[in-house]
Amino acid sequence: AVVLGTGSLALSCADKLEHHGISCRIYDTGAQRSKTLERQAAHKGIDCQWISEDALVKCLVEVSAPTLLVSAINPWIIPQEVLENPYLEAVNCHQALLPRHSGRNAEMWAIYEEDEITGITWHKVRPQVDSGEILIQKELPISQDVTSFAVFRQQMKLAYEAFCEILEPLLFGSARTEAQTGEKTIMHYSWETPADGRLNMDWPFHKISAFLRALDYGGLDVVKKPYVVQNDRNIFWKSYQIQAGTQKKETVCFTENNISILRKEGRILLKNTYIGGK
Repeated sequence: AVVLGTGSLALSCADKLEHHGISCRIYDTGAQRSKTLERQAAHKGIDCQWISEDALVKCLVEVSAPTLLVSAINPWIIPQEVLENPYLEAVNCHQALLPRHSGRNAEMWAIYEEDEITGITWHKVRPQVDSGEILIQKELPISQDVTSFAVFRQQMKLAYEAFCEILEPLLFGSARTEAQTGEKTIMHYSWETPADGRLNMDWPFHKISAFLRALDYGGLDVVKKPYVVQNDRNIFWKSYQIQAGTQKKETVCFTENNISILRKEGRILLKNTYIGGK
Protein backbone atom coordinates (compact mmCIF):
# COMPACT_ATOMS: atom_id res chain seq x y z
CA ALA A 1 0.00 0.00 0.00
CA VAL A 2 0.94 3.63 -0.50
CA VAL A 3 -0.53 6.41 1.66
CA LEU A 4 -0.58 10.02 0.46
CA GLY A 5 -1.07 12.72 3.09
CA THR A 6 0.61 14.95 5.58
CA GLY A 7 -1.10 14.54 8.94
CA SER A 8 -2.31 12.18 11.62
CA LEU A 9 -4.86 10.40 9.43
CA ALA A 10 -2.18 9.35 6.94
CA LEU A 11 -0.07 7.93 9.77
CA SER A 12 -3.02 6.13 11.38
CA CYS A 13 -4.08 4.55 8.07
CA ALA A 14 -0.53 3.41 7.35
CA ASP A 15 -0.21 1.93 10.83
CA LYS A 16 -3.51 0.06 10.39
CA LEU A 17 -2.31 -1.35 7.07
CA GLU A 18 0.97 -2.51 8.61
CA HIS A 19 -0.96 -4.30 11.37
CA HIS A 20 -2.84 -6.16 8.62
CA GLY A 21 0.48 -7.36 7.24
CA ILE A 22 0.44 -4.94 4.31
CA SER A 23 3.80 -3.37 3.48
CA CYS A 24 3.15 0.38 3.46
CA ARG A 25 4.93 3.60 2.58
CA ILE A 26 3.80 7.16 3.31
CA TYR A 27 4.51 9.92 0.83
CA ASP A 28 4.23 13.28 2.60
CA THR A 29 2.34 15.49 0.15
CA GLY A 30 2.55 18.70 2.16
CA ALA A 31 4.05 21.83 0.63
CA GLN A 32 7.04 21.30 2.93
CA ARG A 33 8.48 18.22 4.57
CA SER A 34 6.90 17.43 7.93
CA LYS A 35 9.65 16.38 10.32
CA THR A 36 6.97 15.53 12.88
CA LEU A 37 5.33 13.05 10.51
CA GLU A 38 8.73 11.56 9.62
CA ARG A 39 9.61 11.14 13.29
CA GLN A 40 6.27 9.59 14.22
CA ALA A 41 6.36 7.24 11.23
CA ALA A 42 9.92 6.16 12.06
CA HIS A 43 8.81 5.42 15.63
CA LYS A 44 6.22 3.00 14.23
CA GLY A 45 8.70 1.51 11.75
CA ILE A 46 6.90 2.98 8.72
CA ASP A 47 8.78 4.37 5.74
CA CYS A 48 7.89 8.04 5.17
CA GLN A 49 9.29 10.13 2.33
CA TRP A 50 8.86 13.66 0.99
CA ILE A 51 9.73 13.94 -2.70
CA SER A 52 8.85 16.29 -5.54
CA GLU A 53 5.50 15.95 -7.27
CA ASP A 54 7.18 14.89 -10.52
CA ALA A 55 9.15 12.18 -8.73
CA LEU A 56 6.02 10.97 -6.94
CA VAL A 57 4.08 10.73 -10.21
CA LYS A 58 6.94 8.71 -11.70
CA CYS A 59 6.98 6.33 -8.71
CA LEU A 60 3.24 5.70 -8.89
CA VAL A 61 3.13 5.31 -12.66
CA GLU A 62 5.84 2.64 -12.40
CA VAL A 63 4.09 0.57 -9.70
CA SER A 64 3.94 -2.98 -11.09
CA ALA A 65 2.30 -4.97 -8.29
CA PRO A 66 -1.25 -4.80 -6.90
CA THR A 67 -1.21 -1.74 -4.64
CA LEU A 68 -3.82 0.09 -2.57
CA LEU A 69 -3.34 3.85 -2.92
CA VAL A 70 -4.83 5.68 0.07
CA SER A 71 -5.29 9.44 -0.20
CA ALA A 72 -5.74 10.56 3.42
CA ILE A 73 -6.47 14.31 3.59
CA ASN A 74 -4.04 14.75 0.75
CA PRO A 75 -3.85 18.22 -0.89
CA TRP A 76 -2.27 16.78 -4.02
CA ILE A 77 -4.63 16.00 -6.93
CA ILE A 78 -3.84 12.55 -8.29
CA PRO A 79 -3.24 12.93 -12.06
CA GLN A 80 -4.94 10.77 -14.64
CA GLU A 81 -1.70 9.08 -15.71
CA VAL A 82 -1.41 7.64 -12.19
CA LEU A 83 -5.05 6.54 -12.13
CA GLU A 84 -4.53 4.74 -15.44
CA ASN A 85 -2.02 2.37 -13.82
CA PRO A 86 -3.98 -0.94 -13.67
CA TYR A 87 -2.06 -2.09 -10.60
CA LEU A 88 -3.37 0.78 -8.45
CA GLU A 89 -6.68 0.87 -6.57
CA ALA A 90 -7.05 4.46 -5.34
CA VAL A 91 -9.35 5.65 -2.55
CA ASN A 92 -9.68 9.10 -1.03
CA CYS A 93 -11.03 10.62 2.18
CA HIS A 94 -13.04 13.81 1.80
CA GLN A 95 -14.18 16.08 4.66
CA ALA A 96 -17.83 16.32 3.64
CA LEU A 97 -20.83 14.24 2.69
CA LEU A 98 -20.29 14.10 -1.06
CA PRO A 99 -21.59 15.29 -3.41
CA ARG A 100 -21.85 18.40 -1.23
CA HIS A 101 -18.78 20.61 -0.87
CA SER A 102 -16.31 18.95 -3.18
CA GLY A 103 -12.81 20.44 -3.36
CA ARG A 104 -10.76 21.97 -0.55
CA ASN A 105 -11.63 23.08 3.01
CA ALA A 106 -15.08 21.49 2.89
CA GLU A 107 -15.64 21.89 6.64
CA MET A 108 -15.25 25.66 6.27
CA TRP A 109 -17.92 25.86 3.59
CA ALA A 110 -20.29 23.62 5.52
CA ILE A 111 -20.12 25.96 8.52
CA TYR A 112 -20.34 29.14 6.43
CA GLU A 113 -23.39 27.87 4.55
CA GLU A 114 -24.92 26.89 7.91
CA ASP A 115 -25.39 23.21 7.13
CA GLU A 116 -26.90 21.21 9.96
CA ILE A 117 -24.71 18.17 9.31
CA THR A 118 -21.38 17.41 7.70
CA GLY A 119 -19.21 14.32 7.86
CA ILE A 120 -16.65 12.35 5.87
CA THR A 121 -16.68 10.28 2.70
CA TRP A 122 -14.28 7.57 1.60
CA HIS A 123 -14.65 7.15 -2.16
CA LYS A 124 -12.93 5.70 -5.20
CA VAL A 125 -10.65 8.15 -6.99
CA ARG A 126 -11.58 9.13 -10.52
CA PRO A 127 -10.07 11.78 -12.85
CA GLN A 128 -12.73 14.34 -11.85
CA VAL A 129 -12.06 15.65 -8.33
CA ASP A 130 -14.20 14.04 -5.60
CA SER A 131 -16.39 12.31 -8.17
CA GLY A 132 -15.74 8.61 -7.51
CA GLU A 133 -18.16 6.01 -6.19
CA ILE A 134 -18.81 6.13 -2.44
CA LEU A 135 -17.39 3.42 -0.19
CA ILE A 136 -18.65 4.74 3.15
CA GLN A 137 -19.99 7.94 4.69
CA LYS A 138 -20.31 9.02 8.31
CA GLU A 139 -22.33 12.00 9.53
CA LEU A 140 -21.39 14.68 12.04
CA PRO A 141 -23.81 17.32 13.39
CA ILE A 142 -22.73 20.96 13.20
CA SER A 143 -23.54 22.95 16.33
CA GLN A 144 -23.97 26.72 16.27
CA ASP A 145 -20.75 27.34 18.18
CA VAL A 146 -18.32 24.96 16.46
CA THR A 147 -15.28 26.14 14.46
CA SER A 148 -13.62 24.66 11.38
CA PHE A 149 -10.70 23.52 13.52
CA ALA A 150 -12.99 21.61 15.88
CA VAL A 151 -14.98 20.04 13.02
CA PHE A 152 -11.79 18.97 11.25
CA ARG A 153 -10.53 17.20 14.38
CA GLN A 154 -13.81 15.32 14.73
CA GLN A 155 -13.71 14.42 11.05
CA MET A 156 -10.25 12.88 11.40
CA LYS A 157 -11.54 10.58 14.13
CA LEU A 158 -14.55 9.60 12.01
CA ALA A 159 -12.37 9.09 8.94
CA TYR A 160 -10.12 6.62 10.73
CA GLU A 161 -13.09 4.70 12.15
CA ALA A 162 -14.57 4.46 8.65
CA PHE A 163 -11.23 3.38 7.14
CA CYS A 164 -11.04 0.52 9.63
CA GLU A 165 -14.55 -0.58 8.57
CA ILE A 166 -13.80 -0.67 4.86
CA LEU A 167 -10.20 -1.93 4.99
CA GLU A 168 -10.81 -5.68 4.79
CA PRO A 169 -13.37 -5.38 1.97
CA LEU A 170 -10.85 -3.22 0.09
CA LEU A 171 -8.03 -5.72 0.61
CA PHE A 172 -10.13 -8.71 -0.42
CA GLY A 173 -11.84 -7.00 -3.34
CA SER A 174 -15.33 -7.17 -1.85
CA ALA A 175 -15.89 -3.49 -1.10
CA ARG A 176 -19.34 -2.25 -2.09
CA THR A 177 -19.76 1.12 -3.72
CA GLU A 178 -22.67 3.38 -4.53
CA ALA A 179 -23.10 6.32 -6.88
CA GLN A 180 -23.11 9.82 -5.45
CA THR A 181 -26.63 11.12 -5.02
CA GLY A 182 -28.11 14.23 -3.49
CA GLU A 183 -27.50 17.96 -3.77
CA LYS A 184 -24.20 18.86 -5.42
CA THR A 185 -22.55 22.16 -4.55
CA ILE A 186 -19.87 24.16 -6.35
CA MET A 187 -16.35 22.78 -6.05
CA HIS A 188 -14.02 25.09 -4.12
CA TYR A 189 -10.29 25.60 -4.51
CA SER A 190 -7.65 26.04 -1.80
CA TRP A 191 -7.35 29.80 -2.32
CA GLU A 192 -11.08 30.47 -1.97
CA THR A 193 -12.61 31.77 1.25
CA PRO A 194 -16.17 32.86 2.09
CA ALA A 195 -16.80 36.44 0.92
CA ASP A 196 -13.11 36.53 -0.04
CA GLY A 197 -12.31 36.86 3.67
CA ARG A 198 -14.13 40.18 4.16
CA LEU A 199 -16.64 40.39 6.99
CA ASN A 200 -19.68 42.47 6.14
CA MET A 201 -20.79 44.29 9.28
CA ASP A 202 -24.32 44.62 7.86
CA TRP A 203 -24.83 40.87 7.97
CA PRO A 204 -27.26 39.43 10.55
CA PHE A 205 -25.89 37.91 13.75
CA HIS A 206 -26.11 34.28 12.59
CA LYS A 207 -24.22 35.01 9.35
CA ILE A 208 -21.39 36.86 11.10
CA SER A 209 -21.13 34.00 13.57
CA ALA A 210 -20.97 31.44 10.77
CA PHE A 211 -18.34 33.48 8.91
CA LEU A 212 -16.04 33.85 11.93
CA ARG A 213 -16.31 30.20 12.95
CA ALA A 214 -15.83 28.99 9.37
CA LEU A 215 -12.51 30.82 9.03
CA ASP A 216 -11.30 29.77 12.48
CA TYR A 217 -8.63 27.06 12.17
CA GLY A 218 -6.99 27.87 15.48
CA GLY A 219 -3.29 28.48 14.98
CA LEU A 220 -3.16 26.60 11.68
CA ASP A 221 -2.31 28.58 8.57
CA VAL A 222 -5.06 27.14 6.36
CA VAL A 223 -6.86 30.21 4.98
CA LYS A 224 -6.08 33.90 4.86
CA LYS A 225 -6.99 36.07 7.82
CA PRO A 226 -10.48 37.60 7.79
CA TYR A 227 -10.85 41.38 7.95
CA VAL A 228 -13.29 44.29 7.89
CA VAL A 229 -12.94 47.53 5.94
CA GLN A 230 -13.26 50.97 7.51
CA ASN A 231 -12.25 54.20 5.74
CA ASP A 232 -10.40 52.22 3.04
CA ARG A 233 -8.39 50.40 5.70
CA ASN A 234 -8.30 46.65 6.20
CA ILE A 235 -8.68 45.89 9.90
CA PHE A 236 -7.74 42.49 11.29
CA TRP A 237 -8.15 40.99 14.76
CA LYS A 238 -6.31 38.47 16.91
CA SER A 239 -9.38 36.89 18.54
CA TYR A 240 -13.14 37.20 18.65
CA GLN A 241 -16.08 36.52 20.95
CA ILE A 242 -19.63 35.55 19.99
CA GLN A 243 -22.26 36.08 22.65
CA ALA A 244 -25.90 35.28 21.95
CA GLY A 245 -28.51 37.33 23.81
CA THR A 246 -31.07 40.03 23.10
CA GLN A 247 -29.61 43.51 22.47
CA LYS A 248 -31.54 46.76 22.73
CA LYS A 249 -30.17 48.21 19.50
CA GLU A 250 -28.14 47.30 16.44
CA THR A 251 -24.89 49.21 16.04
CA VAL A 252 -21.17 48.93 15.31
CA CYS A 253 -18.67 50.55 17.66
CA PHE A 254 -14.95 50.98 16.91
CA THR A 255 -12.53 51.52 19.79
CA GLU A 256 -8.75 51.60 19.85
CA ASN A 257 -8.38 47.83 20.26
CA ASN A 258 -11.80 46.28 19.61
CA ILE A 259 -14.80 46.32 17.31
CA SER A 260 -18.20 45.65 18.88
CA ILE A 261 -21.05 44.57 16.58
CA LEU A 262 -24.50 44.54 18.17
CA ARG A 263 -27.42 42.71 16.63
CA LYS A 264 -30.85 41.95 18.05
CA GLU A 265 -29.81 38.31 18.59
CA GLY A 266 -26.41 38.93 20.17
CA ARG A 267 -23.03 40.65 20.30
CA ILE A 268 -19.85 40.06 18.28
CA LEU A 269 -16.57 41.36 19.70
CA LEU A 270 -13.47 41.50 17.47
CA LYS A 271 -10.59 41.79 19.93
CA ASN A 272 -7.07 43.23 19.66
CA THR A 273 -7.54 44.79 16.24
CA TYR A 274 -4.76 46.06 14.00
CA ILE A 275 -4.53 47.76 10.61
CA GLY A 276 -3.31 45.92 7.52
CA GLY A 277 -2.72 47.06 3.96
CA LYS A 278 -5.29 48.60 1.63
